[in-house]
Amino acid sequence: MTDEINIEQVQADFAKLQEELAVMTETAKRTLADFQNYKRRAEEDRGEIQVFANMRLLQAIFPVIDNLARAFETVPAELQNNEWLKGVQAIEKNLLGELEKLGLSVIAETGVPADPNKHEVVLQAPGPLDQVLQIFEKGYSFNGRTIRPAKVQVGSGE
Repeated sequence: MTDEINIEQVQADFAKLQEELAVMTETAKRTLADFQNYKRRAEEDRGEIQVFANMRLLQAIFPVIDNLARAFETVPAELQNNEWLKGVQAIEKNLLGELEKLGLSVIAETGVPADPNKHEVVLQAPGPLDQVLQIFEKGYSFNGRTIRPAKVQVGSGE
């Protein structure tokens, strides 16, 4: 008995294998693209989680920063040159400097138009319309995103 090679059968098998290879190649390409998209989304999510965690930490620190500022505003005149007080003020300045390096910005400018993204208007008074006249509580932004609006008084246009 001789083995005959059926050319047509070999060609059909070869064509079928080529089709299967093309399907598997396309599946592999899609899987690789999906994986790359997953990695990109996971990295973005990690970044957002880090920003959110930093914002939560900063929001917890704001009352302490506010209280230090209030305390320094009410220091009796006889203690103004006290070395211990100067040391605590230097610590506060250092803390704020380090937070600024991380992306924290203070929102506390007067004489500018009130911006609902940066300011919470709590009072109006005679003055230029919608211009910030007074800051009651400093606001803060972190890497360009307002995390606590400044509480302000604005002009009523009178």
